[in-house]
Amino acid sequence: MNPKKTHHSRRTLLPGVQRSSRFAFAYGLLLGLSVLGVCAAYAMWGPADNAIQKLFSTQEIEVLNEQLAELQTKTTELQDEISRTNELVKLDKEARSKLTLLITNLESENAKLKEDLAFFEGFIPGSLQGAISLKRLQVNKDTVPDQYRYKALVIQGSQRPEVTLNVQVLIKVLNKGESSVIVLPNAETSEDPQFKIKLTRFSRVSGMFSLPEGSRLQSVEMRILEAGAIRAQSTIKL
Repeated sequence: MNPKKTHHSRRTLLPGVQRSSRFAFAYGLLLGLSVLGVCAAYAMWGPADNAIQKLFSTQEIEVLNEQLAELQTKTTELQDEISRTNELVKLDKEARSKLTLLITNLESENAKLKEDLAFFEGFIPGSLQGAISLKRLQVNKDTVPDQYRYKALVIQGSQRPEVTLNVQVLIKVLNKGESSVIVLPNAETSEDPQFKIKLTRFSRVSGMFSLPEGSRLQSVEMRILEAGAIRAQSTIKL
């Protein structure tokens, strides 16, 4: 029994560590905890801006700076993404604008084609037996005040050779209760190309005129002349 007790009394708390070493370890651990406690107390209740407080503040600032840098990076990436999105939206708007303009031009061209088709409605080649016909006279007000545009189609119903024709426009206006007629071309515009055409099969006639200030347009008559003789005419009242 005694040998067992003696053997038990020689055992240490830490295997392989002698009793003196055990006491040294305990004292060191206690000393370390005491130092940490003193440092913590000094940091909490010591003078403001002491070294330990500064140490903790510096660490916190470093963490905040890292977080700020990360947020700035994400913000930059987001701004780049927004810029790319805005560019795509801008390109989409430009494409839509070009497409709208193209559609408008196509609609305008289609309207002109329909108008040309309307000119030929009821026209059968050879049915006019060589006569010259004036079709679909139109007069429209221009954007400029007191200015008008006219157009018509001259058709020759047979395979006659090319013929040179003159266009004459008679404009009836009302000014201060009195009617008068303006004849175009006049002496100043007699050589204007809009009043001369060379006709083989068909030819479009178009031009413009201005009214005297204060005048009201009543009617427009167009005449197609060959060697001074009237070959076709049409009148539109406004």
